[in-house]
Amino acid sequence: GDVYKRQNYDQEITKEYLAQNFDVVVFTDFYDVNRLIEFNEHLRNQTKPVGFILGGNLGLYGYTFVDYGPQFSIHDPNGEEPRSTIISEITRENPGIVTTHEDKRHGFEDGDVVTFREVQGMEEINGQRFKIKVISPHSFSIGDTSQFNEYSREGIAEQVKEPFNIQFKNLKDSLEIPVAPGKDSLELCDWEKIGRPEELHLTLVAFYRFYQNHQRVPQLNDQADADRLVQLVNEVNQENKSKMEVEGIIKLDEVNADVVRNVALYANTVISPLASFWGGIIAQEIVKYTGKFTPLRQWLHYECFEALPEGQVNRTATNTRYDDYVIIFGQEFVSKLQNTKAFLVGAGALGCEFIKMFALMGFACGKGQLRCTDDDNIEISNLNRQFLFRKENVGSSKAKVACDVGHRMNPYLQVEALKARVCEETEELFNDFFWENLDFVVNAVDNIKARHYVDSRCVFYGKPLFESGTLGTKCNSQIILPHETQSYGESQDPPEDSIPLCTLKNFPYQIEHTIQWARDFFEGIFVEGPKDCQAYLTNPVGQLDTIKNELQDKQASLRGRLESIKRYATYLNEASHENCIKLARLLFQDICHDMIAQLLHSFPLDYKTESGVPFWSGPKRPPQVITFDPEDETHLSFIESAANIFAYIFNLPYIKDINYIKQQTQKVKVKEFKPKQAVIKENDQDTREEKTEDDDVVVNDLTNYLKSQNPDSSKKLNVFEFEKDDDSNYHIDFISACANLRARNYKIPEAPRHKIKMIAGKIIPAIATTTAMVVGAVGIEIVKRVLGKPAGQFRNLFSNLALPLWLFSEPLPPNRQKDKDYDEVLMGPIKAIPPNFTVWDRITLEGPQTLKQIFDHFGEKYQVSISIVSLGKLVIFNKYQKGMEARLVKRPDEIVFDMTGEKYPAHKKFIEMEISAETADGVDCVLPSLKYVINH
Repeated sequence: GDVYKRQNYDQEITKEYLAQNFDVVVFTDFYDVNRLIEFNEHLRNQTKPVGFILGGNLGLYGYTFVDYGPQFSIHDPNGEEPRSTIISEITRENPGIVTTHEDKRHGFEDGDVVTFREVQGMEEINGQRFKIKVISPHSFSIGDTSQFNEYSREGIAEQVKEPFNIQFKNLKDSLEIPVAPGKDSLELCDWEKIGRPEELHLTLVAFYRFYQNHQRVPQLNDQADADRLVQLVNEVNQENKSKMEVEGIIKLDEVNADVVRNVALYANTVISPLASFWGGIIAQEIVKYTGKFTPLRQWLHYECFEALPEGQVNRTATNTRYDDYVIIFGQEFVSKLQNTKAFLVGAGALGCEFIKMFALMGFACGKGQLRCTDDDNIEISNLNRQFLFRKENVGSSKAKVACDVGHRMNPYLQVEALKARVCEETEELFNDFFWENLDFVVNAVDNIKARHYVDSRCVFYGKPLFESGTLGTKCNSQIILPHETQSYGESQDPPEDSIPLCTLKNFPYQIEHTIQWARDFFEGIFVEGPKDCQAYLTNPVGQLDTIKNELQDKQASLRGRLESIKRYATYLNEASHENCIKLARLLFQDICHDMIAQLLHSFPLDYKTESGVPFWSGPKRPPQVITFDPEDETHLSFIESAANIFAYIFNLPYIKDINYIKQQTQKVKVKEFKPKQAVIKENDQDTREEKTEDDDVVVNDLTNYLKSQNPDSSKKLNVFEFEKDDDSNYHIDFISACANLRARNYKIPEAPRHKIKMIAGKIIPAIATTTAMVVGAVGIEIVKRVLGKPAGQFRNLFSNLALPLWLFSEPLPPNRQKDKDYDEVLMGPIKAIPPNFTVWDRITLEGPQTLKQIFDHFGEKYQVSISIVSLGKLVIFNKYQKGMEARLVKRPDEIVFDMTGEKYPAHKKFIEMEISAETADGVDCVLPSLKYVINH
């Protein structure tokens, strides 16, 4: 079953016991190399090899070794969705060349296997598999097609993941020659440390010898033991140099004694960040025994000795739970860590890991404070990765529960839970005094908007930000240090590809398109529709005028909004289960039949473009209407979910009797479809307004009808927002049925409900392994900050545990603003004042000062003349407008009051202003933001 089982075993662990009872065996912090080799040989030589994983955490150095046997089969090397591409041409030759549609790169790689479907003409190719060779981003070859029929049109090529075997060496051989079969080097995680994995491997071999000689690991901070280990590494290196004929053996020109000593001095310590880092890696390697993802081959060695403190520190143990930190970093570090004040934004998967790590480290366990905020409550779906939560916590505040559990782990943890989103609307809570009092901020959020906002606050207040994020097996971290590194806003990822509107509306060709269409349709019909109607019931004429002004040039959209208001207003007065089912059936007819029939009327199957090319070709898939069938499971699911959402909107109980729904559906009379003259955009470059011939008449009639009514304003509709995680509300059921029916319209392969929920709900897949690893990596960077390290010793991380891949890199310096001879926005030269300023720089002025005093300061100090002053979207001075002179004698906060009628909030110490100015000779300037201290 799916119940986790843990067994306590107090007998001697034998190789036979392990082989008979387990699929994978993990040895951690076990250094008897002869026993390890014996276990490894026995386990890998079973009929079905038992997976063998070895891991060690020796202070700031750690390693992992994986052996899954002589031959191991992988069925999915990377976990990515198989790629697909639309075909525009296949040649008849040897080799045949496949050309794909110019809209999008095919994304295939040499050696990929693809299969074909829906190809016309060269139909023999459909269903066959071909190993490809990439020619260009839009073409690839597939072997001999000269005996096939001529290609005529259509077709899709899809990547197929075929199982393949890889080889592993045993532990004994891998200790001597560590590079895995088919590879040419050890894993290199940090390009600043080329050659380090080889140094660490020899150190580990010598470490095992040290253990054999002394039956213990080197003692803490014992210089004699460190010297012995250096001597052993030199011995191993000399032995290897004497084996000239052995290929792949490690031979160092010179042993790096500092690296070896750092392994020895702290080998008997384990700290939470690195336990988390290595634990995440090893846990993911265990999962790979299933054949999903590519296992580590075979060694990973990594150290972060740059985190060691500079100079002399007091490493005398204090007989507390923090002694491992004292031994490595010193008593001074532990004291500073305990007195640190930090803000953790988010208490989900990342946030839970951070709170656990902080509690175990002793972070904020003195005079410091950890504040954690999350506006979300715990849901059942969180429990598989947000491990501080249990089933009984469902419905409770994430931040509150996570902080309570953290406090139980360490009663000295000074932690405060807040339940609020960090955004402009909560600046009274997260105010100037709040931000100024922090030492640094840790982001544990799952969306770009929140990241940008927190980043903007950290830049304004000059606070370090530790940023991280995960996406399945992928993760990244970014260390943001005031004045030393780029901010998040300077180095963000490119925006996600969006689906062109025409593709979404009329010409989908992937299931993702139909899912997005269904999600948008849900929003319009079930979310915005009731809101519009509720506003109409409250203020009929006002709401109708608002909608007309909003959509004055879009008659088709206006018609849809007015029809929706009429529908809800009418059926609110006649609310019944019968009418909810009727509405659902009419909805089905509209989107699955009539809309498609109208599209085919406007563009018949044999329709050709102006250039004579078939219109329905390439990405444009010819659709087909769907006739309602009550026996079809998806048809019935559409009706059931839509009818129940209507029932909720009309304050009725859900309809649980599926047979009743089926019977009532068949009683609904639908109008026969009659085509109309309609304008439908052919692509996104088409600038015509979409409409049908009777839009103007219908809009006029609807407006007059709705204005003539006298609706009962006391009646209420249930308005709601889309909620993906409540399976009882029918939201995902509707989107799933709707998306698959639209896919059926366009002959697109349908998708299972869970995939539709992931895409429609924009669920970012998060797994515990990646989360643990990246939080551990960030933990070490936090240690460096507390120690006051320079930016060059910090490391950002990008990792993909599926491949696996780890890339540590030094953070980039901030971008500097420079003079330009020509700026494309201002269409002329610009001057940076002061020269080379960065996003971190501010011009700070103490208030109270009038605008004229501020202008005089800029004139005297920077020799510039100010033309425009703005606060966000509010322009408080513009010299090109009349009547501005009166503002010069007022303070900025007084001008804000005059313009808005609102006093500047008492919780704000600063006003941030953007300044536009020119030099004496008329050249436009760019300046840092002005940070004006109000002094209320």
